[in-house]
Amino acid sequence: MNYIELDFILEPLMPARDVLVAELADAGFDSFVETDDGVKAYIPEENFTDDIMKDMMVMKMPELSISYVKSMIEDQNWNAEWEKSFDPIDVEGKCLIRAPFHDASASHLYEIIIEPKMSFGTGHHATTYLMIAEMMDMDLNGKTVLDMGCGTGVLAVMAEKQQASDIDAIDIDEWAFENTLENVERNHCHHIQTIKGGAEAIPSQKRYDVILANINRNILTRDMHVYVNAMNTSSHILFSGFFVTDRRDIETVATSLGLQFVHQRERGEWTLLHFRKEQ
Repeated sequence: MNYIELDFILEPLMPARDVLVAELADAGFDSFVETDDGVKAYIPEENFTDDIMKDMMVMKMPELSISYVKSMIEDQNWNAEWEKSFDPIDVEGKCLIRAPFHDASASHLYEIIIEPKMSFGTGHHATTYLMIAEMMDMDLNGKTVLDMGCGTGVLAVMAEKQQASDIDAIDIDEWAFENTLENVERNHCHHIQTIKGGAEAIPSQKRYDVILANINRNILTRDMHVYVNAMNTSSHILFSGFFVTDRRDIETVATSLGLQFVHQRERGEWTLLHFRKEQ
C-alpha cells in the first residue's frame, strides 16, 4: 500500500501543530512525525483527495501561516523513514519506549520495543505518553484489560509488563492489527489477544477491569456506551486522544453513563481523563 505524505510547515508551531494533527486524524490520516517546524502526516493513497484540506479549521486561522508539500511514500520505504525520525521516549524516568535499532536500557523499570511502521502510538504523541504515565500509577496485576484502538499495541504491551493477566488489543485498521501482532511477539508477551475490528469486535460476554481508549473525541463519544457495557463493577477506564478543551464533551457523556471522575492529566494541549464505574 502506498501512502501520501503531507509535510507541513507551521508558524507559529504551537498550538497549531496539535490542532492540525487532531483534524488530520479525524480526516483519516493515521500516522504522524513531528518535525522542528511542523509535522509530517500520512494517509493511504486510496483515502486521499486534493480537497481534503479545504474544510479544516486550521487552514482558516488568520493568525497561522501554514504550507505543505505533498509526496508519495512507497510501502517499502516506511521503515527507513521511521529510523530517521524515531527517537526513544522516556516516560517520567520509569518507562523507555524504543525501536529495535536503539540501545537497550538497564535504568528503566519498564522497557517497550516498538516497530511503529504505519501505526499510531509510539509514545511520541502526547496522548500515548499520558496513557503510559497514568497506567504506571495503577495496579494492573492480575487484571483483565482492553486496549481499544490499540495502534502499535504499546498500551497492551505495557499492561502485560504490569502483570495484567488477560489483555485484548483491538483496532479496525489492518496496519495496526498486523503491527500489534509483531510488537506483541517482539516484547515476548503471552497474555495479549489481538483482534481486528471496531467497538463491535469487543467480545460480547467479556468484562474488563481496565479499559484503555486512546481514540479521537468523536469515536469516544459515539462508542463510549459499548465500552461501559464491557466494564466490571469498580472497573477503571482511561480516555485520551482529545484536547483539554474537549473535556466537557467527554465528561458529559461519561457521567450520563454512570462513570465517576477520578483523575486528569495534561500534556501541552492534550489531556487524559480517568473514570471509574461504581455500579
